Amino acid sequence: MKIFALMLALNGLVFLFFAYKIYFKKSYDLINGFEKDYRKGLKDENYARRVGKIYLLIFIAMEILAIYILSY
Repeated sequence: MKIFALMLALNGLVFLFFAYKIYFKKSYDLINGFEKDYRKGLKDENYARRVGKIYLLIFIAMEILAIYILSY
């Protein structure tokens, strides 16, 4: 179980990295097909910010789950 918790924690850090780059640094090119859809008018910056927030929430959930598993 400790290996699983470690894997969760490391994957959570990857999500934190992407959330930081997308939400705070506005690197929207990390989202697949965003620039093409942005030029077509299908997606906007609000969509990219929502993706960044979702990645941040996934990070929080993974870290809480990892801490819970380690404490069990």
